[in-house]
Order: sequence, then structure tokens, then C-alpha cells
Amino acid sequence: MDRKIIFFDIDGTLYVYGKKILDSTVEAIRMLKENGHIPVICTGRTKSMIFPEIFDIGFDSLISGGGTYAEYQGKKLYLECMDKEAVEDVAETMSECGIVPIPEGHEHMYIDKSNIPDSYREIYKLYEEKIGDKIEPIDYENMSVSKISGKIEPHSDIATMERKYSKDYTIINHAGELLELIPKPYTKAVGIERMIKYLDIPVENTYAFGDSFNDVEMLKYVKYGIAMGNSNPDLFKHVKYRTDNIEDSGIYNGLKKMKLI
Repeated sequence: MDRKIIFFDIDGTLYVYGKKILDSTVEAIRMLKENGHIPVICTGRTKSMIFPEIFDIGFDSLISGGGTYAEYQGKKLYLECMDKEAVEDVAETMSECGIVPIPEGHEHMYIDKSNIPDSYREIYKLYEEKIGDKIEPIDYENMSVSKISGKIEPHSDIATMERKYSKDYTIINHAGELLELIPKPYTKAVGIERMIKYLDIPVENTYAFGDSFNDVEMLKYVKYGIAMGNSNPDLFKHVKYRTDNIEDSGIYNGLKKMKLI
């Protein structure tokens, strides 16, 4: 069996906040596995922030935290954690720049519950509902953090963050809503490279689905990078293939088009 490995972003690709995962997506992953292929979550979220129903689609392997962690069928391949001093430095600078810091770890996400902006309350409420036991207060001495995100507000000073940290972190601005800092050299592509090397799968047998700018490296690294129809339009310039919108069975149709199901 010439098995293929397929990497899936979560937000905007497998899942839309507050909505039910499409039955067609669940069926597509089932068929993919039935055909002997390997579906892998490949997300900017750390593992602690992945909702149970996303795993329940049929995933037992993942790359998370923007490439800072990988596991295959429950076996940890590697885990990158930031130094405590670096976490405190970035988080404190975020606060000074009017950005609410959200350090993200493998076991927990961290946030100051007394300082949640109104614009983040709806999403935070969803996280509290889905993974409430994995949310902890910020405590620099007792946190294990792989990357840091921050909620952007209208007055936020993003330029200072980019000027101070662009050398050591990949900085992704998610549509003026969230600022994501991932320690270099980690990216989703790094996680993919390490996983396929571990599994001895050639790049020619790799596929990926994504919709955002933190998916660019992933989509360009694999042989078949497929952008969701609902992607940021600028993403289409970086990829050769595209599928339908997530809510128009984009995953199912894309896998079908690639003859994987």
C-alpha cells in the first residue's frame, strides 16, 4: 500500500468556532483511514487547546503549537518549551503594548481572567466550556509554555512587538484579531518534516489543507498544498490547489479530487 499522509489545519479548515463539524468531514476522515492513509492534525493551537470533538473526528496523530510539538498515534516525537524568562518578557511586553497575552502550553493555556477584553469573551467562553480544566492563571514560575498569542485591541502597538521580536519569533497577525508568536525555527513545516522522516514517508506522498497565513509554510512544503475556498485571498498566491469552502464540504471534496477517498 502506497500510503499517503494528510495534514489538516483546524480553525477555518476542519472547524468553525461555535459550529458543528460537518458530517461530510467526519465521513471523509473515516474513508481516508479506511483507505490506509494517515490523517494528522496540524494546528497553531497547542494540544491543550484542541477541543475533544476535533480529536473525535478520527485523529490520533498531531502537530500542534505551530510546530512546537508532534506525536504519532499517542507517541511523543518532540516538545519545545520556551524559557520562563522569555515567556515573561514577551507577555509583559504584550501587556505594555495593549495586547492581552495568552501563553499556550502543551498541558494548559494561560490567561488573566480579570483582564479578558469584551472582544474575546465569546471565544473565551467557548474555551471555558470545552477545555475549562486546562485553563490556568498566568504564573511565570509554574507555567510550561510553547508559544504565546495575544488578543489585539484597536489601540494595540503591534509595530513594537514586531520590531522587538521578529528576529527570534515567527510573528503572525491574524486579521487584526490575534497576534501569534512562535519561537524560531519552529513552523508547521518543521513538524511535518520531522514526522514524515520518522515514518519514512516521501514528500511526494504528502498533502495538506489550510486557510490562514500560519499555514503557508505547511502548504508550500508538502507536495500537494490545498487552500480552503474560504481562505484569505492572498493565500491563493502561495498554493497550486484549492477546494471549496469549509461549509460547502471543502474537506470531503478536496480529498475526493485528490483521489484519496
